[in-house]
Amino acid sequence: MLYLGLERLALPMFPAYLEHPEHYRFEGQDLDEKILLLLRAHPITNLSWIIPAIFVFLFPFIVARLAPFMGFPFTSIPQNFLLIFLIINYLLVLIIVFEGFLGWYFNVYMVTSKNIIDVDFHSILFKNIDVAPLRNVEDTSSSMGGILNAIFHFGNVFIQTAGANRNIDFHSVPRPHHVADFILDETHRIHGRRKDAHHPA
Repeated sequence: MLYLGLERLALPMFPAYLEHPEHYRFEGQDLDEKILLLLRAHPITNLSWIIPAIFVFLFPFIVARLAPFMGFPFTSIPQNFLLIFLIINYLLVLIIVFEGFLGWYFNVYMVTSKNIIDVDFHSILFKNIDVAPLRNVEDTSSSMGGILNAIFHFGNVFIQTAGANRNIDFHSVPRPHHVADFILDETHRIHGRRKDAHHPA
């Protein structure tokens, strides 16, 4: 899970692309391990739950306006039933918004000085974390497809790792071509340091 230092609260709290964040921490982070790049899905992808939430929120008003034209005896319904319906309706709105936001906020991708990390947040009770050593990255590629992707500049990054390690994919992240290049540069830098360590001047 990703943690946010209190001193970070004065800055924008919901970045989708952040290089070298200073006050973010995550479970299992080594003392000498630094987060180089923090990513989430582009904010525009939140429309997948924002639009349904708005529709459910407005649904009682739409029904109240259309009922007279459809001949529905809206006024004959007991007030207690209407109240229960409204409570259930707005609880549903809260659930959609709550789950949608948590799913977006805690589904994060990180590039650290040692690892590539993919945190899949499924619910408050369950999450999945994939970790691949940065030194094992063999290749990266990126793709953007669709009108929204082109307008808002987001897409997918595919990271191929060596051996039996599971390949990691970053989905719908901002600036995918830059992210793929960033990861490859860090991989080359690690291999360069290892070569220098084995062949001192």
